[in-house]
Amino acid sequence: MIRRNGLSRRRREFGVRLAVLLGLAALLLAAQPLAAQDCSFQLGFKALRDLIPDVVGECLENEHHDPETGLTQQATSNGLLTWRKADNWTGFFDRRHTWVRGPAGVRQWPNDEYFPWEAWDPPDRSMRRITLDQLLNAEYRLPLLGGEDTPIRLADGEASIASEREPSVREYAGVIAETAAFSDLNGDGYTDAAIVAFTSGGGSGTFIHLVAFLDRGGEPVQAARAFLGDRVRVERLAAARGGIVADTVSHGPGDGLCCPSLSVTRRYLLRGDRLIPQQALVIGAPLPGESVASGIQVRGTASTTPGSGSLTYLVYDARGGVIGTGTIPVAEGSESDYPTTFAAPIEFFAARDEPGRIEIIDPAVARGMEPARTSVGVILQAAPLTDGRERREPVSELVLELPASGSTVFGSLELRGRISSLPFEKNLSYRLYDRAGANVGEGYITVQGEFGGPGTFAKSVELPEIIAPRFIRVEIREESPVDGALIVSTSAEFYFAGSA
Repeated sequence: MIRRNGLSRRRREFGVRLAVLLGLAALLLAAQPLAAQDCSFQLGFKALRDLIPDVVGECLENEHHDPETGLTQQATSNGLLTWRKADNWTGFFDRRHTWVRGPAGVRQWPNDEYFPWEAWDPPDRSMRRITLDQLLNAEYRLPLLGGEDTPIRLADGEASIASEREPSVREYAGVIAETAAFSDLNGDGYTDAAIVAFTSGGGSGTFIHLVAFLDRGGEPVQAARAFLGDRVRVERLAAARGGIVADTVSHGPGDGLCCPSLSVTRRYLLRGDRLIPQQALVIGAPLPGESVASGIQVRGTASTTPGSGSLTYLVYDARGGVIGTGTIPVAEGSESDYPTTFAAPIEFFAARDEPGRIEIIDPAVARGMEPARTSVGVILQAAPLTDGRERREPVSELVLELPASGSTVFGSLELRGRISSLPFEKNLSYRLYDRAGANVGEGYITVQGEFGGPGTFAKSVELPEIIAPRFIRVEIREESPVDGALIVSTSAEFYFAGSA
């Protein structure tokens, strides 16, 4: 029930508005008993009302869109009908209960509970008081003059400081204004902020820091800081519900300090006065839907080098049985708490050619981190052939090239891939699910190619901000145009951080 507080707050807001509406309704009904005849129920509201007419009651107004919340609503004599466009959610609220049309029909529950298929976090409705200008002129605590938390106040985003003992030697600090991200990080209802800061002693090193600020009476006060590295580039920053995501170009094993080359997303949770790194594993190869044999090399990145120096892999067959396991060492020279890469062959024994899954796990539990994992769905090849065949039949492949399994998405989702045989109507479908199994989006993808040959596809999908931040699984499907039966599918899980 991780969203109970947010859900209760949202429903309390509905309750306040509902009380006003019901009070107004009573006056209207008393003064104008025929007013209800001037409005009507339409579409989903009508369908829900037809199922529970005594619960919903009569309409008091026609439905209307609320631009502040993004919801379509309609007041009734007994409560409030609400439609959420992001996931086609339709419900009815009174003071004590909620009624929702779901997979099993109309369900009803108290206003402090929810169902798995209705689970979502409400959008950030926090009050924003702190501004970018305040961040550019705030006091920071940064590693300067030999201290870990030396206070320094910026002026228009930069400042310098010198020690009393050596006033001629100055150190410099500043912020990268365009990285500022705003969200309620501690759940107090006020918008907080994250920004990238830098420090330099005047030499070649420029040290990059992620800094979190909390709103304290309308003023930004530094809450925590995390060191990102020397001359690390931060491409984008996003923040939501206690989490901060930095899209960086960091140093991989073998990179010189001048020239970082490893693209990696780094995630942090604000807990008290600490920014706790969260392991993010990304599988770059094999791609979702590819055919693989035992000995295939698995490659990817880890946002934090595991303390053990290695990751664990598991290979599952179509029934979920483990048919291969082992370890994958990370790159030599990797430093603890810094991004790294991994690449190694994995072994498994498949009794037949069939769909399967390769899972990569960092089992270490340290610094508040939970075991991290990501997986990629593939077609497992049996080796050697045991059924008398001399060669394999061609396998129908649906390969998803983007997004990579475990990657982070900012803003729109770019879908790209290929299929070994062009679909009959040149269409594939996609579906988006959160970890609770709720469908948060779907649509069609046009495939390019000639009939009888392979095809490629590319599509940009706008993701609703209302679902960020969370893990999302995208499934690409080829379905029969006759009866909708599934022909082939592939999927990948990614982390949606919201707009940068």
